[in-house]
Amino acid sequence: MNKSNGFTLLELLISLSILAVIVVMISASLRVGIRAWEKGEQNVEARQRQRIVLDMMRRQMVSLRLKGFTHNEKEIVSLKGDEKSLTFLSNKAMIPGNTFGPVYVRYAVNQAENDTERLMLYETNIVLLDKDADIEHPSDKQFYELIPQARNISFEYLKKKEEGLEWQPAWDPEADSGVPMAVRIVFKKDEDAAPVHVIARIEQKDNS
Repeated sequence: MNKSNGFTLLELLISLSILAVIVVMISASLRVGIRAWEKGEQNVEARQRQRIVLDMMRRQMVSLRLKGFTHNEKEIVSLKGDEKSLTFLSNKAMIPGNTFGPVYVRYAVNQAENDTERLMLYETNIVLLDKDADIEHPSDKQFYELIPQARNISFEYLKKKEEGLEWQPAWDPEADSGVPMAVRIVFKKDEDAAPVHVIARIEQKDNS
């Protein structure tokens, strides 16, 4: 009996099945690779955003305005803060609309999803400030989101004492004279990441 020179139907079906399996495996590998690449790109963009935001915050704090002002018969101090909130006057605006004049700034650390935190910004120009504006109690819609998610964000304040310099968790003008020597932002992206420390050294003379 002569052997057939072509493929039998069974051989053809087996070959097509093997080819289909190979195509599926290649497609799955490509999808995994694309997802990994997209996640890597997102992580890079997030890290870049965080670096930019932290540097802008440092610059804004370095430009601290030492002289307070009176609003609605109440004295607004130059700087006041604790671990999760910081308010101060600055000669450097972060929001594009505040193109001139000093600004009143508030950084607020709020709770986010999955036991994380997010950093919010409130900023208003004190030159154009409406006399009835309640700048000490802004509404949620007046805040801008700077960092949407992090494991921990906090502030520390460097005080000069007789025995030396000491970081403390709050700065209260009623108990602490003047302004701190520096403000430190402690930023921890996630549980496994090392904390990042950004220090803004504050001149003890007015920058205005």
